[in-house]
Amino acid sequence: MELMLLRPLWLLALLPWLWQGWRRRLQRPLLAPAMQAYLLPARGRAIPWLWLATLPVILALAGPALRQQSQTVSSPALDIWLLDLSSSMQARDLPPDRATRVRLLLQDMLAEAAARQEPHPLGLILFAGDAYLAMPPTRDHQAISLLLPDLRPAIMPLQGSAPERAVALALTQIPPGQQARLLLITDGLSDSQMARIAALWPCLDSLFCPQTSSPRLDILLANAGERAVLHPPSAEGWQLGSALGQTLPAPDGAAMADLAASTGGRLQWLQAGLPSFAPLPMSQTQTGAQSRDLGPWLLLPLLPLALLARIGAHWLLLLMVVILPPHPLQAAPAPWWPAQEAPGWQAFSQGRYQEAARAFQDPVWQGNAWYRAGDYARAVAAYGRADTATAHYNRGNALVWLGDLKGAEQAYLAALKREPRHQDALHNLALLRASPPQATPAPQPPETGEPPEPSATSDNPRPPAPPVLLLEQRLRKEAERRPLLKVEEPW
Repeated sequence: MELMLLRPLWLLALLPWLWQGWRRRLQRPLLAPAMQAYLLPARGRAIPWLWLATLPVILALAGPALRQQSQTVSSPALDIWLLDLSSSMQARDLPPDRATRVRLLLQDMLAEAAARQEPHPLGLILFAGDAYLAMPPTRDHQAISLLLPDLRPAIMPLQGSAPERAVALALTQIPPGQQARLLLITDGLSDSQMARIAALWPCLDSLFCPQTSSPRLDILLANAGERAVLHPPSAEGWQLGSALGQTLPAPDGAAMADLAASTGGRLQWLQAGLPSFAPLPMSQTQTGAQSRDLGPWLLLPLLPLALLARIGAHWLLLLMVVILPPHPLQAAPAPWWPAQEAPGWQAFSQGRYQEAARAFQDPVWQGNAWYRAGDYARAVAAYGRADTATAHYNRGNALVWLGDLKGAEQAYLAALKREPRHQDALHNLALLRASPPQATPAPQPPETGEPPEPSATSDNPRPPAPPVLLLEQRLRKEAERRPLLKVEEPW
């Protein structure tokens, strides 16, 4: 701690204070000293109480304070995944194919991260011919988990391979001074691509660059290490052009390992278990130095001083009331939910959504709890008991999850009827109307008592989940706004 002044200019008030004291000493008495003993009552020398009381007031206004040193706070590092969705990820050297193996592995990595007490911020970038931010850095790993099962090259608006654009986009998502790890998940890099990626770390081998916290680049190589043939998928509904039937070369694992090592990372080949990368670094942030104002404590001696002074005591007390700064008060916010909703809100905040849904009386919050619990049918029923724009909008989102796109469109229209400027309803309604119609046949009960076996072949792929449909539409609209790029394949 160190002593400092918050308002040092108030010390200039000491100049008139000293001048007043010097003036009092030079002031000549009205009566001669020989006559004062006969004409004035006997008393001691008068003490200038008011003049003395002004000194602690001036010092208090100057703001003496103790400045506390800044402290270091550790927080989890930022983790950004760069997922390659180029056409070569459909190669089947890693059965069933590279893209599917990567998705399964990333789901396992998310499950491992969910077991931690404090999840680290995680972002997701997809790249093929260009790079797109699919999920900004968030601690809600469930949001990324909803996207992973249906991420495939078919959703990318531009085919090709541009990992350097993905790395450049990831670097823009890192706040200054934040520790970060970039996990590049790809099936291979060409020499030119590795050179462009290395150029994004210009201070690696330089002695004249400032000391900055450069992110670490780990590479997860989804490749069997041998040549592979890219077979055309059976029913994907998209064209790969000349990429189909191409013989993919074996990756240069040594060069990719050197690239990762130059940034402090490692190269791992896709295997059965989880990759053994180094633990994520912890970000060390400095808290701002805090100062504690000691000025009000200097005014405490004025209390007995005012009681001792026989002249002007009332003025001194009034001066103390005006000068003493009150302690900052903050009214405690009243709970915005009624008393009967408190148990439901407590269960909702702790993640016990089914229990919260049964405890809530408000239909909107009851629907929110069922929605978080994944019971979208009950969420639709709960939202249907309320006639507000929010209830209709949330009902539309739940209907999208149930595959009832017609009903979702009607729900969004009902929300816009009650609130014409509801931005979220306008956005989702535009996405629904812009996306191509998806055939969602109603499930038929099986004839036997056993559930039907899910098809493991790619001849009848299941329709993507609604979050991926909205993501695909967003990627295509974003690609239309960008200039035409020259794409490159890694072979």
